[in-house]
Amino acid sequence: CGSGWAFSTTGALEGANYLATGKLVSLSEQQLVDCDHVCDPEERNSCDSGCNGGLMNNAFEYILQSGGVVSEKDYAYTGRDGSCKFDKSKIVASVSNFSVVSLDEDQIAANLVKNGPLAVAINAAWMQTYMSGVSCPHICAKARLDHGVLLVGFGSGGYAPIRLKEKPYWIIKNSWGQNWGEEGYYKICRGRNVCGVDSMVSTVAAAQS
Repeated sequence: CGSGWAFSTTGALEGANYLATGKLVSLSEQQLVDCDHVCDPEERNSCDSGCNGGLMNNAFEYILQSGGVVSEKDYAYTGRDGSCKFDKSKIVASVSNFSVVSLDEDQIAANLVKNGPLAVAINAAWMQTYMSGVSCPHICAKARLDHGVLLVGFGSGGYAPIRLKEKPYWIIKNSWGQNWGEEGYYKICRGRNVCGVDSMVSTVAAAQS
């Protein structure tokens, strides 16, 4: 099921909701998979379509329009498209606003520190074979964004002999389970928009309950 976009959306909102309310609640990806069919206002044929993919900004717009999202506990993930069972009375988190973050990596890092995890699109070609360490693929199309992930941190490490300094990287939380990568996380080179990681970054603010 190609639902990375839904995990990216709920992950960003979980962080924002914690900052707004002090409560860390796991939110329902399945609600987005089943109920969200919002289309991009600029590209009408680019609509959220469950296991066939979607965009995080469309999903934030859906949550804004529908009033909120319920918990994972109340609407569990099945990994397949189903009929919408959204119950408004069980909403646990809402969106107050969302915005796109510029391509500037310093801005992205500052947003991450201030607003918590960011929803990010990426070209996942190299993620299929990732085991551990900092991934710095040289050939990875920036325009082929085909997977939604969560940007959760940054750092530097993995001594690079050519530049005689450590490699800066982004830390990404993926939705392929804890057995993938570094216990479900991925480190990718920071500094040159590798695999388009800086191209489609969104920040969301949660409504205070």
